[in-house]
Parts: sequence; C-alpha cells; structure tokens
Amino acid sequence: LKTHLLKHTSSKDLKCGQCDYATNDKYNFKSHLLVHGTSKNLKCSDCDYVTNNKRSIKTHVLIHRVSKDLICSQCDYATNNKSHFKGHLLTHKTTKDIECEHCDYGTNCKSLFKRHLLSHKPFNDFKCAQCHYATNHNSNFKKHLLLHKLSKDFKCTKCNYATNFKFRVERHLLTHKT
Repeated sequence: LKTHLLKHTSSKDLKCGQCDYATNDKYNFKSHLLVHGTSKNLKCSDCDYVTNNKRSIKTHVLIHRVSKDLICSQCDYATNNKSHFKGHLLTHKTTKDIECEHCDYGTNCKSLFKRHLLSHKPFNDFKCAQCHYATNHNSNFKKHLLLHKLSKDFKCTKCNYATNFKFRVERHLLTHKT
C-alpha cells in the first residue's frame, strides 16, 4: 500500500539525469533509464534480436521454442507465454466485462483498458525535448525517441539506407528486389 500511495505524491524522488523524467517507482525508473542506453548487450542466440532488458530477452527467446505448451482449443493459436495466452483467450469472449464511462469502448483486458483511459487524459505525461511530440504512452514515447537518435542500428546491406526500426529496413530491402 505504501508503494502504491507513493505514486500519488507530488514530489518525485527519482530523477533522470538525462531528461526531465521523475518518478517514485524504482521499476519504472529503471525501465526509463533504458531509453537513454546506447549499448544493447543481451543478444538472442537464434536471431538478431538485442536488448538491454533481462525480462525482454527471457520473453523473446520463448518464440523460438518449437513446441508450444499452451494451445487454444478454439483456434490454431499456440504460445509458451501465460500472459499472452490469457489475453488471447479473451479475444474469443463476446461480452466485454470492462466498459469505458467516457465513450463506447469495451474490453476484457485490464491492461488494454488502462491504456485506453490514457486517451481521455487532458495532458500528456511524456513530452519530447527535441520536437512537439507528446503522448501518455511510455512505449510510444520510447519508439519516438529513436527518430532523433543519430546512430542508426539497422543498415541496408545493398545501399547506404539506415534506420532505428527493424521493420523499416526490412521493408526497404524489398525495394531492391526487382
């Protein structure tokens, strides 16, 4: 309860030295610091995925397992991740247990509902210091910051195109196939 109440206090004891981010939550603070990290030292042994987050690499390596322990009885979905499986099962449910009081949005997933509620907030928690971009979603903010990063992590092997988004370089490579 003490930890939860700290989230609502106005003074934020943990302050980022590289931007104006501040919080009382140690876990959120550690996650935020990864935004500024330049070296990604945890590599997947099966593909080119790299990260500097231990939880992310543990979750990622599960996708390479051949046998999937959790199999949906209503479709061909299979996974080894329990939380993903629970979320998937909710997609088969026709009634929505959680409904927004501000609009007609409904879902059965608490995390999706929390994310949706942020769309009704009058101000944005994450503001870019280099442009006018602002959002309430930390994951969107992290992706946006990659746009301003000078060094590019993904490079085309056939020309000098470079980007910080893997999907963009994959899409770009298709332009070389004629």
